[in-house]
Amino acid sequence: MKILFSILSCCLIFPWLSMASVDEQKGPSFKGGLLAESVKKDQASSEQKETKSTKTIEDYEKEKLAKYKRNIGKRFLAVRTARPPEFYESPDNLGKKVGVKEKEEFFILEVVQNRSGTMNFYKVRLESGKIGYLGADGYNLEIRIKDGSIMPLTKRVSTKKVSPEAKRKQASKALEMVKNHLIPSDPVSKDKRSVERRMLELRATSFPKLKWRYESTEIGNNKYRVMQYAEGESARPIHRTWIVDLSTNKVSPENVAARELYR
Repeated sequence: MKILFSILSCCLIFPWLSMASVDEQKGPSFKGGLLAESVKKDQASSEQKETKSTKTIEDYEKEKLAKYKRNIGKRFLAVRTARPPEFYESPDNLGKKVGVKEKEEFFILEVVQNRSGTMNFYKVRLESGKIGYLGADGYNLEIRIKDGSIMPLTKRVSTKKVSPEAKRKQASKALEMVKNHLIPSDPVSKDKRSVERRMLELRATSFPKLKWRYESTEIGNNKYRVMQYAEGESARPIHRTWIVDLSTNKVSPENVAARELYR
């Protein structure tokens, strides 16, 4: 009986000891595997959070830029108060400012950034014809409106109805003013020629396939934007625009392509 009990004890104890020995042998590597898996999960979670955070910032910047762009095409009045609005000559040089009258209207052309892409500005055309840059970040425009240094202007509605025929005549007049506007033809002799004369001479001497046309569009306050669309003068079509004020009979080149004709 004692012999049988001894045999049974050995049968039960020996397998248990063998399993414990095996567990001890693979314990460190098993724990190491769990640790590595845990580190991988933490890294994946961190990457997901970082990606989500980056996307949130990008969405915020897009939404902010979209709000700024809603002001494009609007007119405002800058007022010289104790804290007047500041217009810069360039978004990359905040040391140089554009001089503004005591009260001066301005028109928002577009939203731009500085070269580093860290600051947003409204590119504006002042009543004087100068181009300036007004800070857009921090809802500067909205704050200025609240403190009274900038005032929004609504379109003036005339009580007098203008007939379609009269509008066509005004648009045609603005177009003809641009065509006849004098620009330098020779930087040495300072001779001048009209915009239309320049195009005719270019076709006759240098660009036989040159074609161009004009369009005149009313932009309000008795002002018109006249566009010249030219093909054959360069590898790509050229768009030149002028602003014509029929109240003062003033013609002002608006974009870079038009301003180059006056150099």
